[in-house]
Amino acid sequence: MNVLKKIGLTLTFMAGFSSTYAQERAVLDMTKVQNATPTRLPMQGSNPSGNRLAANNQYFIKNGEPWYPLMGEIHYNRVHPQDWEEALLKMKSGGLGIVATYVFWNEHEAPKGTWDWENGRNLRRFVELCGKHGLYVWLRIGPWSHGEQLYGGHPDWINSMKGKRSNDSAYLAESSRFFQQIGTQTSGLYFKNGGPIIGVQLENEYASGQAEHISTLKKMALSSKIEPVFWSVTANTVFDDTKEEVIPLQGGYPYRGWEKDGGKATKDFLYGNDQWIMTDALGKVFYDTNRFPKGMCEQGCGSQVTYANRFVVEPHIVEAHLQNQMGRGMNMMGYYMFHGGTQSPGLKEPGCPENYDFQAPISEFGYLRPSYKYLKILHHFANDFGKELVQMRVVEAHNPLRDELNTEKLRYIGRVKDNHGFVFLCNAQVRVPMPDKQVSLQIKLPNETINFPTFTLKGETSPILPFNLNLNGILVKYALAQPFAKVENEGNLMVFFQKLNGVEPQVALDKTTIQEMKSAGWALRSEGGLDVVSSSKSTAIELKNEQGKRVTLVFLTRTEAENAWRVNLNEKQVLVLSEADIFLKNSQLEMRQLNKNTFDLKVYPANALTLAVPHKKSLSSIWDNYTVNVSQKKPALRIKNWQQMK
Repeated sequence: MNVLKKIGLTLTFMAGFSSTYAQERAVLDMTKVQNATPTRLPMQGSNPSGNRLAANNQYFIKNGEPWYPLMGEIHYNRVHPQDWEEALLKMKSGGLGIVATYVFWNEHEAPKGTWDWENGRNLRRFVELCGKHGLYVWLRIGPWSHGEQLYGGHPDWINSMKGKRSNDSAYLAESSRFFQQIGTQTSGLYFKNGGPIIGVQLENEYASGQAEHISTLKKMALSSKIEPVFWSVTANTVFDDTKEEVIPLQGGYPYRGWEKDGGKATKDFLYGNDQWIMTDALGKVFYDTNRFPKGMCEQGCGSQVTYANRFVVEPHIVEAHLQNQMGRGMNMMGYYMFHGGTQSPGLKEPGCPENYDFQAPISEFGYLRPSYKYLKILHHFANDFGKELVQMRVVEAHNPLRDELNTEKLRYIGRVKDNHGFVFLCNAQVRVPMPDKQVSLQIKLPNETINFPTFTLKGETSPILPFNLNLNGILVKYALAQPFAKVENEGNLMVFFQKLNGVEPQVALDKTTIQEMKSAGWALRSEGGLDVVSSSKSTAIELKNEQGKRVTLVFLTRTEAENAWRVNLNEKQVLVLSEADIFLKNSQLEMRQLNKNTFDLKVYPANALTLAVPHKKSLSSIWDNYTVNVSQKKPALRIKNWQQMK
């Protein structure tokens, strides 16, 4: 089923002469792309501070501006409550702005009529902590949830009901009691009250039920004082799309714990147009896809191993999967799971271990995996360039690749609006090694043609390239580098790019938009109305537009990009480069690393950081450089007699 409106597009990549590279020729024709006027959905709200949220059929809106929401799932009942706050800080430091969580019914009611909302089941305290740290919340309230929970979260007496997951009166009466409990626990914590809860998901993967059931659940939730701005269902759910009362959000897993050995090569890396990329629901779409913004609620950045199926999640695959979703039109990203956990005793699904680590970016006990930093790179991009990205049309290839085992043909897609946009290139595939490719890209627009220089696209990489990127009035016609982040400082817009692996950065600038350029260390050549600069050392490029506004371009290595952290210090945006894990706690930077007691960090802008510990400081280019030595901490190990631990 073609669920993304097709727009005329062809894309050519000219092959190099080396026999070691795959060879291909293509041209990207965007001359007939037309913008579509978005239509508002009946979901909007404001809080006492005047902040506003809304959505249309293309994207989400925050304070009147297009917004790219980033959401990650953590289950409060599967993480020790003493670790909740730090877990949330790590999620926020990773670039996320929304926390999703299931509310498992059988976690809170057992036996029947006995409710437990204390300690590790204290939903209210968990939500309040999210609000304390400026994180929104999206509750997934079921009544049936799953999440490898026993009976999908249903209590045992509900699981034995014949009319479960339907409008059966007995089931609805029981579910109403559960919703009323949730409404009581979350009273006053909704966005309209100044609280963090902005979204609620009803049911889960409800692909073979009654559309009326979703409407009934929503009415029942509202009567229980559950009052978010946004309502959602998983996209493989049966519902009445004409009512526009819920937003369908999608799922996709390149690693599949429910399949033998975690599955085989999947189609998740082809920029496909399937709305729910899961083998048991592929192509099942129950709604008009043009009515709603496209987003994810279960972007699989890991998967649950079982006793029968075990596998290793590779971080570059997780990154490429996210990039594919952005390229194919996903304007909201929600991960399952972003933080692992531990199953409650007696409540795990048969066949699963108590461990619910999920190989998530943040592990069961809070360790930051490499995938955390890989994803963080694209979170920077979404947070700083997402306003433009969500407004761009998806442009498929004229003859898109649909064979996941094909390693020679390039996978690509475009997103464009008003002649500017991004090209997404993927040279990664789960469980299939990918070779290097020689690439030369030509983009045809209504009034011009843009030619990228030929470059080598390394295997196992998935870059994003900009064209006609407007930076404070200075027009970047193209860049052989990936847009990374933007930081404003005293009237200067600092734009950071990530270098492509093994590729010398090249940037083409429209001369007519530049009053002054300082590019020491860069080779400069003129091509018509363009200034093209290239460099292997990649020092900063300082620019001034025709109105005198300053723009500086900085190029980071891949390692620097992985180790870049955005924090807000004293109401100022700060970019920190450090191999240490960093998060902001009580308005102070907390840094952690293993097996190394010397901390090195680079900070922009200058003088943004005040260290209260002995340190060395120097200045290089735009960075303040700090070195801090601390005493080693070696955890003491004490083993008790197991008889004493009973």
